[in-house]
Amino acid sequence: MQPWQRAACIAALCIALHYTLVRAAANRLSDTLGALVLEGTAALGIFLYFLFAPRSPEPTTVKGVIFAAASGLCISAASILIFYALRRGGPVASTGTIVLGGGVALSAIIAPFVFGEGFTLRRGIGVGLGLAALVVLSTEQSQP
Repeated sequence: MQPWQRAACIAALCIALHYTLVRAAANRLSDTLGALVLEGTAALGIFLYFLFAPRSPEPTTVKGVIFAAASGLCISAASILIFYALRRGGPVASTGTIVLGGGVALSAIIAPFVFGEGFTLRRGIGVGLGLAALVVLSTEQSQP
């Protein structure tokens, strides 16, 4: 397994725990307060990592900071909407599938246009299977 794959798998575990914990919190506080606590705690964790982790040699540019800030705004909006969806009864499996699966599929479709990445048959099959999984998991009916 390549280092990036190991990091991605650990991140997937963190996201699974994230959705489970957000679901547990969703009926116990408002959407915006939940997102504020979530994002504030995340910012604190990232700040501590920034302070104590070894520095990487990559340069910092103004464009990089702007793109990172815009991404943060997107994550903030997503966090509020995830709390909203889960608090209103969205099952974790369906909500997570729509948010993450939909995001992955959309980014896989958009990346070739924005970053010049190739859209191969393999990528197309992966997007198609991901969308099929999204439909199957997000349309599951709860049993009484």
